[in-house]
Amino acid sequence: MSVIEVYRGDGLREGAPIVEPLLSDEALIQRGIAEMDAHAHACNRVEMAVVFRPGFRLGQIVEASDPSTASPYRAKVTGIAIRVAEGVIDTRLDLEQPR
Repeated sequence: MSVIEVYRGDGLREGAPIVEPLLSDEALIQRGIAEMDAHAHACNRVEMAVVFRPGFRLGQIVEASDPSTASPYRAKVTGIAIRVAEGVIDTRLDLEQPR
């Protein structure tokens, strides 16, 4: 059984602990990392059409460029959509760009 200590507000007030008897410590750590990643920083969501290349992975950091900006930026891949129709491969990436 795992117990998570909870602190409210600015961290000075103790809250009721969270008890998760069915989750392992590793699952709790992964859940905590995912929650912190999702809420840690503000980001811009970008959808980009790209030339198909095998090997794109969710969570991968890619370098992209926008014609309206002078320099390329790095973003995390959060979605991949590949469509094939009549021999044409259409690939779209959903990206999260930190602000």
